[in-house]
Amino acid sequence: MSRAVLDASAVLALILNEPGSERVDALLDELELGSGVEVFISSVNWCEVLTRMQREKLNLSGERLAAVLSGVELVPFARSDAEAAATYSNFSRALSLGDRSCLALAKSNQATAWTAERLWSQCNLDVSIELIRR
Repeated sequence: MSRAVLDASAVLALILNEPGSERVDALLDELELGSGVEVFISSVNWCEVLTRMQREKLNLSGERLAAVLSGVELVPFARSDAEAAATYSNFSRALSLGDRSCLALAKSNQATAWTAERLWSQCNLDVSIELIRR
């Protein structure tokens, strides 16, 4: 069974039909087909997606996002996640809270973090990274 954690950038690429969206869509198709993949998203990244949609005045509610990410497990950001995310600030000051929450969730679930953030590949992280844009 493979595991993936979606960063907000990967979800936004899917919603906005940006480059890399086809890769995220294929992952969600695998999930829907029951092909042995588990997919997670942190509540912090969920909030990031909804915030961006509101700022850009795009009509995407939490219910609609849940429909788009059907089968993806929304994981609350707990104290242990906050502590793990804080340690990722040591890898790069450029990693946002959303970035670090995704990385912490990926590490705790022994999963691959899916992102559009190229910076992550330059940070020598202790988590497997899948860049959706090549």
